[in-house]
Amino acid sequence: MPPASLPERVGRYEVKRLLGQGAMGRVLLAHDPLLDREVAIKMLRADLDIGPEVRDALLTRMRHEARAVARVSHPNIVELHDMIDDTEAGVCLVFEYVPGRTLKDRIASGPVPPIEVARIAREIGNALSVAHRAGVLHRDVKPENIMLAEFGAKIADFGIARVPDSTLTRAGGLLGTPAYSAPESISGGTFNAATDQFSLAATLYEAVAGMRAFPGDDAIEVAARIGTQEPQPIASTVGLDAKVDQVLGRGLSKNPARRFAACEAFGEALAAALEIGTLQDATRTLVDAAELAKPPRPKPHWSSVGLGGVALGAIASMVVVSLMRPSAPSALEILSARQLAPSAPTAPVRTAAPRATAKPDAGVAIDAAAEASAAVEADAGSATEAGVGVRDASASDAHAWPAVAP
Repeated sequence: MPPASLPERVGRYEVKRLLGQGAMGRVLLAHDPLLDREVAIKMLRADLDIGPEVRDALLTRMRHEARAVARVSHPNIVELHDMIDDTEAGVCLVFEYVPGRTLKDRIASGPVPPIEVARIAREIGNALSVAHRAGVLHRDVKPENIMLAEFGAKIADFGIARVPDSTLTRAGGLLGTPAYSAPESISGGTFNAATDQFSLAATLYEAVAGMRAFPGDDAIEVAARIGTQEPQPIASTVGLDAKVDQVLGRGLSKNPARRFAACEAFGEALAAALEIGTLQDATRTLVDAAELAKPPRPKPHWSSVGLGGVALGAIASMVVVSLMRPSAPSALEILSARQLAPSAPTAPVRTAAPRATAKPDAGVAIDAAAEASAAVEADAGSATEAGVGVRDASASDAHAWPAVAP
């Protein structure tokens, strides 16, 4: 059962409770019994202190906007399901119900992380440009009209136009605070794609900084600041690249011609500027994480290294010495060497003592010749035995031959 101040039903929809209300309208949560789903119904407030002509103008604009927004389909635009022209409540717009909090609620907790603002800028900027190409203006872009849904941001409240010229009054003041209105909207009642871009820039400025681009408690004071002052630079304060200030400043320009050609272009430029520092931080974080994930290098044990070096040096020396050492000579080489070398002196041939006469003794000569022949045969046998002995020695003891110095 809804509160007594709320209707029980609007058309076929069963009212459950009040979701929220603003300066001009209120949003009700209701149930659609036909399709068995929750919906959000937006209607003008019953207590608005406005004349019948102004009310009729607002209702007519709501009808026009509802027909226009029904032609727009975008995942980041809250879908319009139905429009009801009730005799008591007037024109009511039935939207899809998006559970979650608004960007205004999120900002109340502090500045929004730049990477999240970048995503919102791309999504809402693209959604507004799609609507503009379909001939639909929003006229009321502000943090409370951006829903932070589970799968992305959604712009809500298409079809509720801001009051022309911002001249409607209630209790002696402007109807609502024009904190996000473009200068030309406040002064001349102009609404177009460029004014929606100004409102989006003011909204995202507040999301990044956690404060309004044009602060103030009085609507007239805020309107004067929008028309005469530039927003305070915030990039250095929140640790972002200076291009963030440049993009926001262009979107908040007093001159509509200096703003971006479309909301989509503004959203892409702001997102790119916001991501400059965040992507670098993310890259550094990934590099640091990769370094920490590497297994530690084993520290060298210097004693083991020293012993290994000594062993390698010893092996290398042995190889060099072995290569420089001549191989053992064969028996044939020894025999050839002995034949070429001068003969060793043999035992002197005994001769008879000289006699008075010089005649040779024939028997003595024959004996000398026989002894000489026997000596030659003995030498040959000795050489053969010597060769065999050298070969055996070289086979059994390689170190029998001294190394030859280079």
